[in-house]
Amino acid sequence: MMRFAISGFFMVFCVAALKTALVVTFILDPAYAGIATTSGLFALFFALTSGVAYLCFTQVKSYMDGQHKKRLAPGEGTPAAKESVIARYAPDWGLSRAEADVAIFVAKGFSNSEVAEMRGCAIATVKSQLGSIYQKSGLGSRYQLISFVTDEVCAMANEIDDGAGARRGTVETRSILPLSGRAKFREQAEMEA
Repeated sequence: MMRFAISGFFMVFCVAALKTALVVTFILDPAYAGIATTSGLFALFFALTSGVAYLCFTQVKSYMDGQHKKRLAPGEGTPAAKESVIARYAPDWGLSRAEADVAIFVAKGFSNSEVAEMRGCAIATVKSQLGSIYQKSGLGSRYQLISFVTDEVCAMANEIDDGAGARRGTVETRSILPLSGRAKFREQAEMEA
C-alpha cells in the first residue's frame, strides 16, 4: 500500500510540475515569472491535482468494492456454496475483505501455509486474520468454522422450491453454535424436565 502512496505522490508531483512549466512557458509574461509566482503556481496545481487524484481514487475504490460485494452477495439464484455463506455472514460479523477471503479458504479446507501462499502473505498474517475471524464470528476454531459453513450450505441447498412454489424455511445454525454450548444446553434441558 505504501508503494501505491509513494507512486501516487510522485505522479501528482510530476503532473503539477508539468502544468506549472506549461503555464510559465506559454501563458505567463516573462516579466512576472519569478520564483514566488512559479512556486505559487506549483503549489496551486499540486493541491488541485491532489484533490482530483483523491476524488478519482475514492470513486474507483468505491466502484470496485461495490462490484466485489455485488459479485459475492447472496441473491435469489445464489448457488449453495461456501463462498456464498461467507459472503452472507461477513457483513454481520464485521469481517474485512481479506478476512472473508481467508475464511473462504479455510472453509474449503486449506491449511494456513496454503492460504498464505495463495494470498501472497506471511503465515503469521493468516494466523492473525484467523484469530480475528474467530473473535468476530464467535466460533472457536477452524473446525467450528468449517462445520458452520457446511451446515449453512446444507440449509441453503434445502431452500429450493418444494414443487408448490413456496420456499422452505432456513435452518438457523447460529443458535446452536458454538459447539461447546450444546452440552450445556442439553444439561439445562434435562434438569428442567
